[in-house]
Amino acid sequence: MFLKRTAIITFTSLFLAAGCISVSSHEEALQIQNTLDERANKITELEASLTELQTDAEKNKSELEATKANLEKAQKEKAALEQQLRKKSASSKKVTATTASKKTNTSDKTVLGQTEWIYVAKAKESFRARIDTGAATSSINAVDIQEFERDGKDWVKFNITHDENGEAEILEARVVRYVKIIQSSDPDQINRRPVIELLVRIGGVSHKSEFTLTDRQHMDYAVLIGRSFIQDVIVVDVSKDYIYPKYQPQDEK
Repeated sequence: MFLKRTAIITFTSLFLAAGCISVSSHEEALQIQNTLDERANKITELEASLTELQTDAEKNKSELEATKANLEKAQKEKAALEQQLRKKSASSKKVTATTASKKTNTSDKTVLGQTEWIYVAKAKESFRARIDTGAATSSINAVDIQEFERDGKDWVKFNITHDENGEAEILEARVVRYVKIIQSSDPDQINRRPVIELLVRIGGVSHKSEFTLTDRQHMDYAVLIGRSFIQDVIVVDVSKDYIYPKYQPQDEK
């Protein structure tokens, strides 16, 4: 009887022990599975974070390259502007120096109005003259022009009188050259005009200059003064007329 009870107790103990082992293994498995799930979730989160960091890195790299390119462009533009500024500054200094030089030289020049009296030494008479900076060569009234030869040279004889009712005043002069004049009204018509050299005086300026002979009877002024006469020695003030009176030879001492 005792042996039977002992056997029963032993069997029951073994059964209970086996049950405890089974329950404990199941809980551990659940814990491991939970830990595994947590690790899996963590890996997923880390992978997502890694992908985001990689995307940000690529974006930052692109922004860095763009910034670098913009910086290089700005530096080149700055260098170009600095060079342009240096050129402008040098040009400005040159213009200022030229202007200062012109101002200095202007004080040594004779100032004429847009109209003046001009004294022609050969005619011993003064005529009204218009100063025209647009004309290259000066011209003087001449009618009844007659060409002839003297000592193998071309000469002309002409009437310089500007007043149709005035007494004719005949002058003779050697021809220095001829010019061809194309009429604006008729381009096919070309006039050949003689050019002579005359000693003339306006104000304080007296020298020889070339004059084209042309009929100016229908014009207000017997003489037109062009750039060949005024260049380098005369400044024109178009707001004034007849700054100087008629020249009188007896005024000279």
